[in-house]
Amino acid sequence: MMATLPHGGVFAGGLPGISARTALPTGEDWDELLACAVDERAVPFLANAVYGGLVDATTEQMDALTGAHEELMRSCVALERMALDCATHFDAAGIEFRLLKGAAVAHLDYPDPSWRAFGDVDILVRSESYDAAVGALENLGGRRRSAQVRPGFDRRFGKGVCIIMASGIQVDVHRTLATGPFGLTVDLDALFRGEDRVEFGGRSVPVLSRAHRFLHACFHAALGDATPRLVAQRDVAQFLLATDLDFDAARTTAQRWRARIVVAHAIDRAWARLELDPTDASRWAASYQPSRFEQRSLAAYLGPERSYARQMVAGIPAVRGVSNKLAYVRSLLVVDSEYAHRHDGGYGRRLRRAWKSRVTREQVT
Repeated sequence: MMATLPHGGVFAGGLPGISARTALPTGEDWDELLACAVDERAVPFLANAVYGGLVDATTEQMDALTGAHEELMRSCVALERMALDCATHFDAAGIEFRLLKGAAVAHLDYPDPSWRAFGDVDILVRSESYDAAVGALENLGGRRRSAQVRPGFDRRFGKGVCIIMASGIQVDVHRTLATGPFGLTVDLDALFRGEDRVEFGGRSVPVLSRAHRFLHACFHAALGDATPRLVAQRDVAQFLLATDLDFDAARTTAQRWRARIVVAHAIDRAWARLELDPTDASRWAASYQPSRFEQRSLAAYLGPERSYARQMVAGIPAVRGVSNKLAYVRSLLVVDSEYAHRHDGGYGRRLRRAWKSRVTREQVT
């Protein structure tokens, strides 16, 4: 049975097995669908479903989609230009890096870069180069969007920081792939042992290997936002259905990272949202039995109690070594004054609730 294409499924055009024709809704339903596509950076998927004859659209709808698509692509070109500027400055400073997500996935994992929109620049650096990378962007006029919990915390335990450049473009400097426990279990050195290359603007830029790009897509779709953007979920399906990804190898890596539940959860969400037919990968995801660590860790990213403080507390068991664990806990309990001021004491309250919740769960189990 072929997948149908109402709402969520209409963004699956171009994936194998999606061939059922449908028509775009009209009136308020069309307005809502277009607004959703813009908000979730999914206009290219909808537009290409129309261009490819999978979805019927009126002339007015085609014009609206084409205009929105062109505007997004102009924005992506500006972001790629910023990525090249960052690459140039990092190279000059001797900072090893990998370009993440948007531009990398668009150029290497979709039929054409115009299929994949993105809204910022994401760059991974080694922990020992983290401060230098942030400093390099600040020297270019960038400013941190948020303070650290404590000086040195991001370099040692954090996911990274968002730098707002003078142009208004966001450059996210990553040390790992997620906040909290799953970011702490990633083998960071392994991310730099292999690489692919992406070419744009007359330059070749290093990116993660395909297996690591897939795992990062799963992290983003499962952990990145309380309600993941449709573009993140489409990435997961794109890797599994339309690339030569070695899924078994990716699962083995996820097991070493104690993060197979992240992969399973991302696949479950993507298949449900895009209304895709079952595959071996989706059946595995639906039947996966997580470890206690995985269950407890994932809970910190889900539901109404989701917060940065909760994820930080959930990360305590993932920190290796007694001295590192003590330093991690001390950083959570004795926060920097600037951080506390900016968060108006809210972090402390959330941290106490998260700590109490963790202790209660451990007593119960």
